[in-house]
Amino acid sequence: MSSSGFAYDLLNSIGYKEVYEILHVKSFWAEYEPVIDIKRSEIFGYEALARFVYRGQNIPPAPIFEIAHYSQELFFQLEKALKIMQIEHRPKEGILFVNIDPHNFNTVEKNDFWSDLFSNTEQMCIEVTENTDAINASLLADILPKLKKTGAYIAQDDIGNDAKPFCFELTNHAHILKFDRTWLHKIRACSDYVQILKGFIAFARLQKKKTVMEGIETKEDFAIAKRLGVDFVQGYLFKT
Repeated sequence: MSSSGFAYDLLNSIGYKEVYEILHVKSFWAEYEPVIDIKRSEIFGYEALARFVYRGQNIPPAPIFEIAHYSQELFFQLEKALKIMQIEHRPKEGILFVNIDPHNFNTVEKNDFWSDLFSNTEQMCIEVTENTDAINASLLADILPKLKKTGAYIAQDDIGNDAKPFCFELTNHAHILKFDRTWLHKIRACSDYVQILKGFIAFARLQKKKTVMEGIETKEDFAIAKRLGVDFVQGYLFKT
């Protein structure tokens, strides 16, 4: 059996017990993907990306989070361990971007933990993401002002991803709008999509918000991003 086949079979066997084991033995680490300032041609910051290993095989993060999401306590403990690790090993320079799911703010104790953690971390941007198919606008309305009080920037992640919900409450509070890499596919399939994305970018400028194009993998992707006029880019093209 090929290694890729083994990894696929292993992924299908992962459940709650296996995710708990990954958390217990701390079988995870962080990659830091640079976020590039286009005008200055320099690194603005880094996004911390969670990476997992189980039985010697790299496991995609999405199914790990999906499984953990079924248990509020497991999900919180996993996110807590990841964020502490990501902050501890962060690059010394630039803004640190970290992803967090709104459902990890569903108790006073959890709110207090995140507020303390982020208040004591300098140069941070919290990317509010959603790992399920529904987002609770009332929950966001409650937690976003609290997050802003920590002094961290707020980013709206995955804009344009058809599998993720869009929430105007989050847009209102966000300092940074991050556009999903699927925009690049949409634009290649139909150039008219450029006009929709330019509308988002024009709105961001009027609101004094910054914009990021994610998923830049080729020089052609980078050229599209520059023509659109986004402030920052990130993706495999810039990995060091």
